[in-house]
Amino acid sequence: MTTGKKVWRAYLAGPEVFLPDPAAAAESLRALCARHGIVGVFPLDGAVKAAPGEPPAAHAARIRAANLDLIRATDLVLANASPFRGPSADDGTAYEMGFATALGRPVFAYADTDASLLERTGAHFALARDGGGVWRDPEGRMVEDFGLGANLMLTDPVVRAWGVAGPHGLYQGAEAAVAAAAAWIAAQSPA
Repeated sequence: MTTGKKVWRAYLAGPEVFLPDPAAAAESLRALCARHGIVGVFPLDGAVKAAPGEPPAAHAARIRAANLDLIRATDLVLANASPFRGPSADDGTAYEMGFATALGRPVFAYADTDASLLERTGAHFALARDGGGVWRDPEGRMVEDFGLGANLMLTDPVVRAWGVAGPHGLYQGAEAAVAAAAAWIAAQSPA
């Protein structure tokens, strides 16, 4: 009996689905994954067309279910946690990262910036320190200052051990995240 080599599949979480040409973004990410022996699974692979007369909320629910099924069918997640429509990561991507983590999948998050969340938030809003030295936005809400590139819930020090994460806890770009994922995969494979 022959056993084949395991095919590792990575869900490609990120706001690329909102780009003018998401298919081109998907192909670029898939090609990057393929160079490292990983099969990239793009959220639109489970594309769900609206049924005639289907309410938008029902269509949205079917899209969500299809994407969660894609995550369940993969081994890991590569997540673009770059700022999207503001200083923070896309909220759908953040949800997918949490879902994958709950399933026990490693999440390799990356960003296209090396700025911290505090720095990025400060670029969008006038921040000020309160009497206790805590950063606050114009409405008085605390802005976390852990020196991370995203909310503390989106950075994972365990997976960062598999590559060189940027100065703020996220891999700097998709290439670094995919290389780290490939190193993690190599460590999972029998010798």
